[in-house]
Amino acid sequence: MQLPPGLVALVRLLPRILFAPATVYVSLQVYKALVGESPPQWLGIPVYLLALPATFAANVFYTRIRDRRQAACRGAVMPPSINYRWPGALDKLSALVKNFTSGYLGKYHTF
Repeated sequence: MQLPPGLVALVRLLPRILFAPATVYVSLQVYKALVGESPPQWLGIPVYLLALPATFAANVFYTRIRDRRQAACRGAVMPPSINYRWPGALDKLSALVKNFTSGYLGKYHTF
């Protein structure tokens, strides 16, 4: 009997999802061991909440840097891309969603 594909995908993604909170937990425990007291209670909640988005943003930046370096090593030129302000081009994604809801998919909005 084979496992369902959703369960297999979940098992593959679980380490990537749990990496950021586990890193925060270990960091807070190391802080407690080095300083000798627990970090402030209010610090834990925002750190845990921001761990996954920060990991996502770091992954986007790392991928861009890695691709540029690999292209430079091979003497290649990166293809042109749209300039964006937010990590992961979320500002462009919001423009695409706005265009989709207004009915004009080909029109580009600038914010």
